[in-house]
Parts: sequence; C-alpha cells; structure tokens
Amino acid sequence: MPPKRRPEEESPQAAALKKRCRSFDLEIRGCRHLQELAAGFVRTLEAALESTISRIPEEVTKALTSFLIRAPRTLSDQNQPPRYKLGFSNGLSNEVFTKKGICDVNGESLKISVHVNNPQEACSHRLLSAKIRVVVLDGDFNKNDQGCWTSEEFRNHIVRPRDKVGAVLTGELELSLKNGEAYIHDATFVDNSKFMRSGKFRLGVMVIDDLGERIQEGITEPFVVKDRRGEGSKKHEIPSLDDDVWRLKKISKDGVFHDALKQSGISNVKEFLRLYYTDEPALRKILIKATDKVWTTIIEHAKKCDPGRELYSFLPENHNVVLFFNSIHQIVGVITGDHYTPFSDLDKSMQDDVGQLSKLAYADLNHFLPDFEMKNGKPRQINQCAFQESRMVEPKFTDQIQGHMDPNFAGLIQGNMDQKSNSLHFFFMHLTMVVDTNKIQWLIDIKTFKLLQREMSMNLMISKELLAVIPGSANYQGLDLCE
Repeated sequence: MPPKRRPEEESPQAAALKKRCRSFDLEIRGCRHLQELAAGFVRTLEAALESTISRIPEEVTKALTSFLIRAPRTLSDQNQPPRYKLGFSNGLSNEVFTKKGICDVNGESLKISVHVNNPQEACSHRLLSAKIRVVVLDGDFNKNDQGCWTSEEFRNHIVRPRDKVGAVLTGELELSLKNGEAYIHDATFVDNSKFMRSGKFRLGVMVIDDLGERIQEGITEPFVVKDRRGEGSKKHEIPSLDDDVWRLKKISKDGVFHDALKQSGISNVKEFLRLYYTDEPALRKILIKATDKVWTTIIEHAKKCDPGRELYSFLPENHNVVLFFNSIHQIVGVITGDHYTPFSDLDKSMQDDVGQLSKLAYADLNHFLPDFEMKNGKPRQINQCAFQESRMVEPKFTDQIQGHMDPNFAGLIQGNMDQKSNSLHFFFMHLTMVVDTNKIQWLIDIKTFKLLQREMSMNLMISKELLAVIPGSANYQGLDLCE
C-alpha cells in the first residue's frame, strides 16, 4: 500500500494574498449595502417631500419658484449677459467746466437708476439698495456703442489722475441706491479733458457691493471738460435774442466774423436774425469768408432762438391780406378775408407771392410796434390795456419837445379819433417820434391809417391844416397825403 501524500505546506505569501482577498470581498459587500441604504433613504425622502409639497398652497409654490429664479447665479453663469444694468436717466451738456458742479442740460442733478433686461424679472432688495461708485472714463470707451462689455474692459478705461493735478473728479462719488435710484448732487471736475487722446470724458457708474452676480456698469455720452476760465465765452446750446452775436457757434469773440458783424452794426442775435430774414444775401456778404458748412452751422444755431409771442401786422396797399411777422421779422402767416393761414401751410406759389409782399413791409417794419400776439397758433390783437399804456407815454414825449410842438396838434388827432370811439379799441395809431437836432418828424403807421379808413368808415384825412402844426412837415415821410 503506497504511502499517503502529505499536503503541501502553504507559503507565507499565499496566505497573505488569501487574507487580502477575503477583506476586499467584505468591503465590496459593505459598499453595496451602503448604496442600497442610501437609495432607500433617497426614495423615502422624495416620497416625504412630494407628500409635503402636495399640501403647500399654489401661491407659496409660486413664491418659491420666483425666489429660486432670482437666486444669485453660480460662477459658471458669470459669462452670461448681465440680467441687470445701471444707467444714467439724463445726460450732461456737450461742454462741462472745471470747479463747477456737474448737472444735466436743464440744470438738474444727474439721476442713476437700475434697469432690468427682462421686464418679467424683479430686482432683489439688495440690488435696489446697493452701494455704487461714480468714476471718470476715457471718452473713447465703447465708441462703437456696443450694448455690453466686460468688467475688465470697463475698469481698464477708468481715467487715472495726472501727476501734480490730483483727482480728476471730486465730491460725493460713492452713493447708495434707494428703490433702485440715486442722484449726483455733489461732484466737480478738477482737471480738463485735453490730455485724453479723444479730448473727452465719460461718466461711469459701477456697483461696489458683492451681490453674487455682475451688474453691468452705466455710462454717459462723451463730453468735453474745459477750464472754467473759458466759461465766459461759452456758447449757449439754445441762444436767446439778447445774447451777444459771438455766442453763436463758429463765431469767436473778437474774431474775424465777430468784427465783420460789429462793423455792420450787428451786435446781438436778434439783429443777426432780422437781417437774415429781411436780406439774407446782405448777411452772407458780411460773412463772405465763412464756408458753406460754417454758414449753415451759424444759421441753424441762431434759428434755435425763441422769437417770443409778439407779432407785427402789415396791410399791403391794394391787397386784401394782412401779413404777420414775429420779433425777428420772419413772416409767420397771413389773413385772407377772415381766415388765418400759417406761412408754412401755404402752397409754393402763394408763399412766393407773400414773400414779395413782405418786402414792402421791411422798409418800415423797424418803425412798427407789436400789435398782435401769437396764442394757440393764431394771432390775437393785443388788448386795449396795452394800447392805453402805450398812449400814456405821449405826455413824456411832449415834455421832451416842449416848445417845439403846436398844442393844437394833439387836439386835432384826438378829435378825429374820438369820432368812432366804440371801434377805437380795435386799433391804435402808432406815432413814432424821431428827433433830429431842431426838427421833429411824426411817422403815422400806414397800416393803421388804412384800417381806420376801411373798418371805421370814417374819412380820416391828414390835411395840410394838420401838417401845418407839425414842425419839420416839409421833411414828412411815411404816408400818402390826402387832400
């Protein structure tokens, strides 16, 4: 009988390997068990949440949904277009001066407000009360008018102070929004914009609070900042009639154009426009050195003036029309019969005819007094109180010319005018006294004389007897005499 084989003895390495395998198997089984427990817990939690949510009223669900929509974005959303942005609700004028508080074109404080790109979204309370900072930007920033830019681009265009000058803008530059709005009440430029390549600045505004997402910065249009020493020669955006003529664009104070206009007796904008409307070629000849482009710029700026409400009426002889001119002698309309028509509403041929008739008025228009006013787009005769006030200056005239006028003169005029006192309130006889050394001329408005004859049905005649009491009657002008 063969002897039994003895089992081979295991090596130490094999024993260790088996031990590790058993341990690894236990670990795998334990992980599977944990996964099963976790899955069971999730199923149980989901069931509990669904049961709870199903009992929440619909209004609360909507509120939760809205809150989740407004929740701050994660870092992965930072490259998306901002949902909110700041903006200036009003803008500065094209020119701003140093050491003078900045404001909009109407003199009001600049307003900053929050804008929402999606109107259906509401702003969070933190944004509506966030802190913001006003900065100065290079005028070339966003010169292509892009709707969006990065925060880095914005910061790279913030203007840094020049050496030995200090801050570009001073004042209360850090503000807090209130209900999404803020106003710049105290901000002043210390430096001008000459050193910029564009020669211009922009104002910018940025949020300095950390709101968890980017709020796009707001910017103004580019503008020039000049030293305040140049404010005395500042051009007015909308000139007034009493402004010096050099306030108009392209006319420099004491420059070539200014000197040429002064030599022609034109010192203010009103005189400039009167010559333009009565004799444009003459004005163009005065500014003959101006190019067509410069001429157009000057005229367009001057036309921004408000001529006011006062009107001058003129009745051309042998024509059944009344012409109306404004204070700068621009024809504004006509009355034909009982119907008033603005000049701009006339057809081309009628405008040409009226233009020819207006030339008849220009010879004497400077002697006229305003007798109508524009109201609701139509001329309205100035009330009698105004006429009475005008007539009250007559004693002053007689005081000035005491010893030169026959006392019977006033009585003759008054006697003729009192014949139809009931209709007198509709008219006023314009008498312009012209004193020339030792002689006096009285110019009687032709228009009024004609209207008195026609409307009052009175044969008002300026006779030789009447003229005899007027010193200097041999030099009388302004009226066709009646025998």
